[in-house]
Amino acid sequence: MTEKIRKIFAAAASLAFAACAFGQAPSPELLKDKSSFSKTELFESPAVFSDREANAAAIKSYEADPSAYKPEELMPVAVCYMGSGDFPKAKSLLETFLKARPDNVRALRTLGTISMLSRDFNAAKGYYEKAYKLGDEPSAVYVSTVCIMAQKPDEMLPYLPAVKKLAKENLESFNIAMVYALRDPKKPDEALVKELVGAADARKLLSSATPDALSTTLRLYLGSRKLWTPSASVVPARAAALMESWPLALEIYNGILKAEPENALALRGKALVSYRVGGVMEAANLIKKARELGEEAAVLDGIELFVLSKNEDVWNMFKDGAEKAEILPQVRAGLILYAVRNENPGMFYAAALGKNSDLLYKDAQVLKLIEEGAKKFSSDARAKRVLENIEAAKK
Repeated sequence: MTEKIRKIFAAAASLAFAACAFGQAPSPELLKDKSSFSKTELFESPAVFSDREANAAAIKSYEADPSAYKPEELMPVAVCYMGSGDFPKAKSLLETFLKARPDNVRALRTLGTISMLSRDFNAAKGYYEKAYKLGDEPSAVYVSTVCIMAQKPDEMLPYLPAVKKLAKENLESFNIAMVYALRDPKKPDEALVKELVGAADARKLLSSATPDALSTTLRLYLGSRKLWTPSASVVPARAAALMESWPLALEIYNGILKAEPENALALRGKALVSYRVGGVMEAANLIKKARELGEEAAVLDGIELFVLSKNEDVWNMFKDGAEKAEILPQVRAGLILYAVRNENPGMFYAAALGKNSDLLYKDAQVLKLIEEGAKKFSSDARAKRVLENIEAAKK
């Protein structure tokens, strides 16, 4: 249980920091203008603090004249200190900030995270509880995490309804609730496990998942798998695939598809496993079936499978959806490289035009490859558009 809790703790702490790590104009440039520091809504986005040099500069400016900063202007500086690992300084500034803004949820959350990382569980619990009472529902998960870390799981009982609500769509919340349900290995709360698993929206859980959270889910699943529904089992199946436990992933996916042969998430997930164990066309057919069931995003899986396998039979199965698909730039670059080297104009233009293709023209090496393709396939009517994009990129 110790390792399980450690993983949940790390993920929850990360989420708490991200939620507190401050908005609206996500640019490190904001750290250069102290006059905006009291407008904490501008500092909600982690992107504001993504530049270490900008963070260090903000700290340097503060340390040059701390008295020039009003208490309500200390939040961004505190986050910079936290990002640099100076938790004591961050804590001190946030405490001062809270004297001016006692109901600021972000500050309370961040202080809770600092206290939790410092293993001051009583303080962490207090900060998170106050944030929760101010209407911040996700803080119920953080309070519960503290209770589990402090080995006092029963203290999270008042927060369990909120955690269960969030657990339907958020994997961190789901894991915390599951740890509570399985807190006594000799007498697990099977009714609660069934409730959580039955209410879980697997698609949304996967969309909120981090690698650590998935790893935790898999361990929880292995200790309670007889209680899981096929629909919810796609989450630990994805975790097993992520950890490259191919036999286990295949076992779980096969169990799901036996019970629910039209489970699109399971079909797409099993396709990845099939590819990794050498079944390229089996993977393609699984993806094709998912698409036929209405899972249009499966087109992306098929195109990425082609880029990995270089099997043109796979491309031919999914090329009809390539022009409208939101293909990642790196996948588009792979398509362009293959198309130019293997005389495939249709693939070239599907990749060089469309959503996200504009980023390709900003990379010098890819741009050179696009120029080569446009010349090679110049008789195609789409060549004009590509050439216009090339000229615009060179200006």
